[in-house]
Amino acid sequence: MKAVMVSSFGSADVLDLVELADPCPGPGQVLISVQAAGVGFMDVMVRNGTYPQLTEPGVVPGAEVAGIVTAVGDGVGQEWLGRRVFALTVSSGYAELVTVGVDHVVALPEAISAPDAVALGVNALVASLGLKRVAVQPGERVLVRGAGGGIGMMAAQLATAAGAEVTAITSTPQRVDRLRQLGVAHVLDRRAGQDGGDSSYDVVIDPVGGAEITRYIELLRPNGRFLSCGAAGGVPGPDAFAGLLTTFHNSPTVFAFNVSSVGPGAIATEFADLLRRTADGALRVVVDTELPLSEVVKAHTLLESGTVFGKLVLVP
Repeated sequence: MKAVMVSSFGSADVLDLVELADPCPGPGQVLISVQAAGVGFMDVMVRNGTYPQLTEPGVVPGAEVAGIVTAVGDGVGQEWLGRRVFALTVSSGYAELVTVGVDHVVALPEAISAPDAVALGVNALVASLGLKRVAVQPGERVLVRGAGGGIGMMAAQLATAAGAEVTAITSTPQRVDRLRQLGVAHVLDRRAGQDGGDSSYDVVIDPVGGAEITRYIELLRPNGRFLSCGAAGGVPGPDAFAGLLTTFHNSPTVFAFNVSSVGPGAIATEFADLLRRTADGALRVVVDTELPLSEVVKAHTLLESGTVFGKLVLVP
């Protein structure tokens, strides 16, 4: 099979399209013929060697796939054969074939395409489970950083649907317009100097990270909650959480969230609900660009350029 391998850690150019032996499903696993693989910042961290669970080169990145089950291992029911599914893989998704434990697989409804499934994927799971972690309530003021990206876009939609008053921050007038088309009431353009700093919020959702975390913690109202759920802008420095001390009198709470801390059963239940809401039109997914595996370098370059709106998808 064709697959993309990180031959050595570094920039997008280290991603090599190679031929690997076809995998076989082991006990409790299924083999998926991949129709779509999501491209996310976790993959960038794997590529540059900063993802803590994958510290050696020679790995195939790709944390989420959608496709068709073509074989099953011992202990897996034959009813899975031929099913269209979505699966979280942590790695190995940038390939024509991938094996994964059946407990990490969710069947797809006919209304959801493979690219739409991975556009929903990790992004919607992080947003939905993260909003539950910080217990967003109707009427609360919620600020979403990086709302043009996959997690931020989903968080803004889901918080709006939960009855919160959402303010989303993005980076261009075009993204402002597109987020409003998705139903987000208040959208700011940070390149125009609009960063949400003239208001205060009950909750801040932050998939961006970087050195500005302190400033956004300082925008919290008394007893406010800050959710760190990504690092698209880089890993925060040692002083990033100084805002916890400068706003100590307001009793802020900081949550860090990653879906790897959630069991497969809870993830499957959550994703099935997200699929239902998407099929019903209550939640909208956006695929920015679909590219073949052979253009994986372009995909990573686009992702890191900051110009993507929605999800980049590799189509083997």
